[in-house]
Amino acid sequence: MTHLLLITNDKEVPFCLRDVLLGSEIRTIIREHSQDSLDTVRRGAFDIAIVYANEEDSHWLEEIVKLRTASSELFMIAITPDYHEHTEANAFENGANLYFSEPVPAQTLSRLIKQQSAQGTSANAPSEYTPHPIQQHSGIDSTSFALKALRDFSNILSYSLDAKALTEQFIFKLREHIRFSRIGIFLENPAKQSFVKHHTPKHLSCATSLGLPADLVECFQLSRDVGIGKTLTEHPRVLDMRQLGASSQDGLIRKEFGILGCHLALPISDRERTLGVAVLSGPVTERDFSRDELELLYLLLEELGLAIRNSRLHTELANHDQLIENVLRSMSSGAIAISENLEILYANQTAYNFLNLSSSERSPMQWPDLPPQIAAPVHKAVTQGDMPPPFQITSPTNQHVYRISIIPLSQYAESSLLPRPVMLMLEDFTAIEASKAHELQSSRDELISLIAERFAHEIRNSLVPLSTHAQLLDRKIDNPAFQQSLKKALLSETKRIKRFSEQMLYIAQDTITAPGEFTPSKALEDSFKRAKEQLGYDDAKLELLDHAAAATLYGNVEALGYALEELFLNALQSSPGAPLVTAQISQSDQGSITIKLRDTGVGFPPEVANKAVEAFYTTRNTGIGLGLSIAKKIVEQHEGKLDILNKKQDDWDIALKLPIAQTISTNG
Repeated sequence: MTHLLLITNDKEVPFCLRDVLLGSEIRTIIREHSQDSLDTVRRGAFDIAIVYANEEDSHWLEEIVKLRTASSELFMIAITPDYHEHTEANAFENGANLYFSEPVPAQTLSRLIKQQSAQGTSANAPSEYTPHPIQQHSGIDSTSFALKALRDFSNILSYSLDAKALTEQFIFKLREHIRFSRIGIFLENPAKQSFVKHHTPKHLSCATSLGLPADLVECFQLSRDVGIGKTLTEHPRVLDMRQLGASSQDGLIRKEFGILGCHLALPISDRERTLGVAVLSGPVTERDFSRDELELLYLLLEELGLAIRNSRLHTELANHDQLIENVLRSMSSGAIAISENLEILYANQTAYNFLNLSSSERSPMQWPDLPPQIAAPVHKAVTQGDMPPPFQITSPTNQHVYRISIIPLSQYAESSLLPRPVMLMLEDFTAIEASKAHELQSSRDELISLIAERFAHEIRNSLVPLSTHAQLLDRKIDNPAFQQSLKKALLSETKRIKRFSEQMLYIAQDTITAPGEFTPSKALEDSFKRAKEQLGYDDAKLELLDHAAAATLYGNVEALGYALEELFLNALQSSPGAPLVTAQISQSDQGSITIKLRDTGVGFPPEVANKAVEAFYTTRNTGIGLGLSIAKKIVEQHEGKLDILNKKQDDWDIALKLPIAQTISTNG
């Protein structure tokens, strides 16, 4: 990680530098005056310093001088809004290593920062080193020392739910036993949102310290990618600066130790992964830490890691609870959580509003506050596990309609245990029900209008020939030809009106009346005869292929006969020339009879087949389009099925499937 000091009058990174300085690998500390960070600069905590002079800044050269005086090795870059030759010369004369004017070349500046950071790391690697031996023991009784330390550390357990307070008390208590002069506890930052936990933070910030300057604590971070953080994350152990080698990685570690003024680092783990690093100096006396002290310190830091993990888990759990409560509070639906003891654990404000209750912390919602039509099914759901389907209730004022859903809150493994808690959801369906009622009324109005239109059209067509004959009645009453024409018109038009009235009656009829047994062949022959007479097709013929002569049907003979008559009327009107209708009767092993019909026409086109059985659908200029829809309704009332077939594929136009006498019920 690159530690960068930015001196600017602005309180944030200038716009021209944001793409460069706001990267995850650059730790940028912003100061208005260099005086605030001179002690940290002297420690070598910063790899680079940038002095940014805006148009109102007249003291930027003084800042360069102060920084150069504090550190002769600090790499400094000066940036001004406009370029002037004398400004560039002054910047170099006062100690700047580089000078830029706006617009700043972002890629060049980014590359320079990376190169300088790498050079700073390698520059700290010594050409040779001499390992410093670690003292094996001291005059301290290790057993009594460990017992006393563990006893004293038990006193800080009361802080276990506050990670920061726990860490502070830990280092104070630790210093009573291990007399170090300074220590810094660097920990990964917990996610700001509790549900963001799918990544491991790369940076380790100082959570608490003792003996370290506050400015250094604020600006300095360790990283898991380089230096001390990387070494102890990959290989947890006691890291001693005096045992480092001559590699570039060891050079960076030595630099970090030097900035912090420490020479020992130990991991802080939760026995699963490294949460952070403790960096500390040696004892205040001239002796080194003994091996027993280092081992105890390692184990105590592990216990600290476990306590921090538990504290953060507690915080995360609390955040989850708060998150769920925030979600429930913001919902437009009412939510009520009910325990297995029928106690109301939680109710959001929407639930109070729906139930017309006042919300108060002093008087929260109680079980008796629930309306009986809600309390009864909830009681059964909690005590008996009987989860009802969603149901609706009306408000006491009958102005609102609410949909009630009861959801079990138990985990899957506990779903069979009774009693069990439930969640009650209340949704305002007032607008939805009003919309449904409006759509239903509109549909009814549309249907009534369509029926009236078709009814008027059919009656008008029947009245035309009758009114024509009425106009000629006085003049031609004695004419035999007129008398014959009048008789024919009366018979045909009354048949048409009678058929239309029968269709209306069958539409209104919902059950089978006067059921009885009959043979399908007889019903087909009688229905075909009536259809032929209705149309006046004297030369029409029926070809009957009866393969189930012994089978009988059970139902309303008149209704099924009418349905077959409608099918024959449709077939005869679709047959050109001399009409011929073929009917086939077959019996299946499943206890049903299938009747297939075929005429000499082209059959139902694909675009018509799906609509043919819809009420009032017709492709002819005459008729109202109820024949096939009424036939389908009557067949279904007899627990049968009517299908429109593809003549090219099946060689038939229509198929009826009806149960035989032993299987049909009379409920319709």
